[in-house]
Amino acid sequence: MPLVHSEKIEDSSTLLLWKLTETEAELQDALGNGFNQEELDKISHPQKKREWLASRMLIKTLAEQFGINYVGIHKDEHGKAFLIDNDSHISITHTAEFVAVAINPTAAVGIDMEKTDAKLQRTSKKYLSPPEFDHAQDEMDRLCMYWCAKEALYKLYGKKKISFRDAIFISPFENADVILRGNLTDEDLVVPSNIHVRWFDGHCLAVAL
Repeated sequence: MPLVHSEKIEDSSTLLLWKLTETEAELQDALGNGFNQEELDKISHPQKKREWLASRMLIKTLAEQFGINYVGIHKDEHGKAFLIDNDSHISITHTAEFVAVAINPTAAVGIDMEKTDAKLQRTSKKYLSPPEFDHAQDEMDRLCMYWCAKEALYKLYGKKKISFRDAIFISPFENADVILRGNLTDEDLVVPSNIHVRWFDGHCLAVAL
């Protein structure tokens, strides 16, 4: 997997983005025992298997850069991923073409990547509040930025049953902006976030800190 992008964000988190080129067999060989076979067996689609394995390969690579002995990851009851035997926070995202991972040694981090697609227009009223919907104006790049920013903040928080439309809000922005402001609300709790946005070959990538 050739490295496409590497970046330190806010002096606290590291982002790695790779292009997915390996076969499923090549990824399994490279990982050895560093993945959960039972979890992999639950994935039926061959492309999704590749993406899943590639994300574990990237986590292993990133962990080793930090001097972490990578022995795999586990997920909590909400599906949030954690390194085994290490307290660093990680977040994973993958598409058919790219795999990205962010790591933060001391605080939660969330990452998402999405390719611009007409489905974002068809479903926008489900994930945008009315003011956000008016601001987006059905414009593809803006919808993609909204979706990725909300998904990244959702993954940073790490708990299920949070409504993208009613509980995660992104402040108005320009398409050229590289930092968005977001807030997630869960009853009396408010989680503010800086969300860093990057673009790669028609894909929006967002990292929430």
